[in-house]
Amino acid sequence: MIMGIMIIPFVSSLSDDVINAVPQALRDGSLGLGATRSETILNVVIPAALPGIVGGLLLAVSRAIGETMIVVMAAGLSANLTANPLESVTTVTVQIVTLLVGDQEFDSPKTLAAFALGLTLFVVTLALNFVALRIVKKYREQYD
Repeated sequence: MIMGIMIIPFVSSLSDDVINAVPQALRDGSLGLGATRSETILNVVIPAALPGIVGGLLLAVSRAIGETMIVVMAAGLSANLTANPLESVTTVTVQIVTLLVGDQEFDSPKTLAAFALGLTLFVVTLALNFVALRIVKKYREQYD
C-alpha cells in the first residue's frame, strides 16, 4: 500500500504531461464539430493520450518493483509469503538486503544468491520497460 501511494505522484505527473501533449487542434476540431467538452475528453483526448498513460503505468510498476528501502522497511524483514495484505511478507529486495548483511566472501552461496536475485530483479524491470516502450511505439499517433 505504501508503494502504491508513493507511485501516485509519478503516474499522475506522467499522465498530466501526456494529456497536455495532445494537440489543441484535435480538441478544437472536436468542439467545432459540435461535441461537448466531456465527449471531446472521452472520445478524442483520452484515446490520443492512452499509449502514454499505459506506458507511464508500466514504468511506474517497474519503478515500484525496483524500490528497495521502502520495501525493506514496510515488509518487516520477515521471510513469509501470504495472500493476506495485512500480514508481513518478503520480497526480492528484502532478501537481497538480508543476504548481504555482514562480512562475507564473494564466492559464498549467500552472496551469489543475492547477486542472482539482483540480476533477476534487473531483468524483470528491464522487460517491463521494453514492454512499455513497445506499447507506446505501437499505439502512438503522430500529430502535426
